Amino acid sequence: MIIEKLISMLDTELDSLSESWIKLLKENENTEAYQRLDDRELHEFSRFVYHQLKLWLDWQITSAELATLFWKVGIERKTREFPLSDIFYAMVLARRNLYINIIEKIGEGNDADLNEIIEFTGRITYFFDKIAYFVIKGYEGSAEPTAEDQASLNNVLDAFRAGTHSV
Repeated sequence: MIIEKLISMLDTELDSLSESWIKLLKENENTEAYQRLDDRELHEFSRFVYHQLKLWLDWQITSAELATLFWKVGIERKTREFPLSDIFYAMVLARRNLYINIIEKIGEGNDADLNEIIEFTGRITYFFDKIAYFVIKGYEGSAEPTAEDQASLNNVLDAFRAGTHSV
């Protein structure tokens, strides 16, 4: 199954995957805020994002835990005055980088059926859409999520799971 191959790739190729995302961040005019970060910080952040993907795909982290982690990323990015467009585009590049690497490292000789490919791309898209949403919520929100924020978070997570609109 493709997802198991991706989990394995995230274990064995995390550094090269991170480096290729960093290269995209440094070369893209839409991520200038990330270009001001030093290589160590970029490397730590890229490893963090892809490691969270691995944990989430492998059912080792819940959506609520993921939401809280990326909410905090949004808070930190706002504190550091990153433009929201740079933050969002960095997530776009992370997903794009992942797909490029999947095609190069996993796709060769893989005879996955169409349903498996649709499920796989759906899960990856869902992960990156979710983390982008919660980074933005953290960016827009208070320094710490309030009880009202937590209730809203639960409604959004329920809506993500159901594929409906949040209340």
